[in-house]
Amino acid sequence: MRPLRMIITGVAAATASVVLAQPALAAGFQRDVGDGIVRYADPTDELCVRADDTTGTAWVEVTLTRPGVVGKPVVIRDDNVRHPGATCAVLTAFEDTTFRAAYESYWSGRGTVLRGAFQFGS
Repeated sequence: MRPLRMIITGVAAATASVVLAQPALAAGFQRDVGDGIVRYADPTDELCVRADDTTGTAWVEVTLTRPGVVGKPVVIRDDNVRHPGATCAVLTAFEDTTFRAAYESYWSGRGTVLRGAFQFGS
């Protein structure tokens, strides 16, 4: 019976440490979204969208919403024709917030739009 008690105690301690742990700080990331990238820099709270610099037209659009919160989304769009480089927005008003990023990307060489979504914390 003693080994069972040790297992139960270990599982309870592990569960308590997960439940009581402080939320992790957001980390920066760079994510490939088909025809460009989405990059988030946590120290500056800056989210940047960049369409690939390729032959033909390419664009990437990211729509940021906050799960469970009604409000106006933040939309960031970049294309490689009118705006070479990245288009960025600062998210400082939303520190320690979870975002859902829905993206669309397009490249004229393929002729179709790729779609996807992911979540991240600021």
